[in-house]
Amino acid sequence: MPWKYAVFTVMCPELDLEQTAALAGSLGLDGLEWRVTKKVVEPIAEVSYWGANRSTVDIDDVESDLARAKQIADRSGLAVPVLGTYMKCSELETVERAMRAAAAVGCAKLRVGPSSYDGSRPYADLFHETLRSFEQVAELARSYRVQACIEMHMGNITPSAGLAHRLVSHFDPAQVGVIFDPGNMVVEGHENYQMALELLGPYLSHVHVKNCMWLNTGEEDGVAKWEWKMAAVKQGQADWTAIVAALKKVGYDGWLSFEDFSDGDTATKLSDALAYLKELEASL
Repeated sequence: MPWKYAVFTVMCPELDLEQTAALAGSLGLDGLEWRVTKKVVEPIAEVSYWGANRSTVDIDDVESDLARAKQIADRSGLAVPVLGTYMKCSELETVERAMRAAAAVGCAKLRVGPSSYDGSRPYADLFHETLRSFEQVAELARSYRVQACIEMHMGNITPSAGLAHRLVSHFDPAQVGVIFDPGNMVVEGHENYQMALELLGPYLSHVHVKNCMWLNTGEEDGVAKWEWKMAAVKQGQADWTAIVAALKKVGYDGWLSFEDFSDGDTATKLSDALAYLKELEASL
C-alpha cells in the first residue's frame, strides 16, 4: 500500500486552520498533523514556527477547538492521523484532556514528550522519573484507546532509536509508540537507519520528514566550530533515499508528516517535498 502524507502544521505559521487545510488539500496531501499547544492571541505582529503560529489548535480549549479543526479537515477531505502536542508526560491533567479530545474526533495518536536533558540532572534520574510518568500516560492511553507517541528529538532523553526503545519497551506498543525523526537525528542520535527501524519494530508509529545540516562557522584557537541549521528535505544530511529504502525494508505502512523548517514559502516547500518523497517511494 502507498504511504499517506500529512503536514505537521507547525510549518505553516502564517496560515490559519482553514488556509492550512485548503493548501494541504490543493497539493494532494492526505492529512493534517495539527499543532496543539497554547494559541497566541491575535493580532500577531510577526509569525514564527514555535511562537506566534496561526496554524494551531488551542490546548487550553482543546476539546472544542479540535472538534472545529476536525470539521475543517473533513471539508478538505483530509484525515487527522496524529496530534502534534507539546505537553510533557508529567502534565497528566493536560495529557488526559488531549487524549479525550483526540478520541472524540477519532484521532488515534498524539505526541507526548519525555523529560528534557541539559546536563543539570543525571540521565538515570530523568529516565526513571519519565518511566513512572509514562506508566500513568500508558494507562490513560489504554482507557481512551489512543497511543502516546514519543518523538526522537534532540535535547530530550530519547534522541535516538536506542534510547527511545529503552523507554517504550516497558509498555504495550498499542499504548506507547515512537515518532521516527531522521532530521533530528542529524543533530543528535544518529544511528544506522535500518538498524534503528528494526530495533523499534512494533513501536514505530509515525515518521517526520525534514532535514538538517551542520555548517562550519570558523575556528577558535585553531579548533573548528560547527552549528546546525534546518535544511530543505533534499538538501540536508539526512539521506532520505536510504531512509525510504529502510522504511520499505521493514514494512512500514503508516504516515509521513512534513515539517520543513528551511527558508522558503510554505506551499513551495510542501509541494517539492511531497513530489520528492513520492518519487523515492515509487522508485522502490
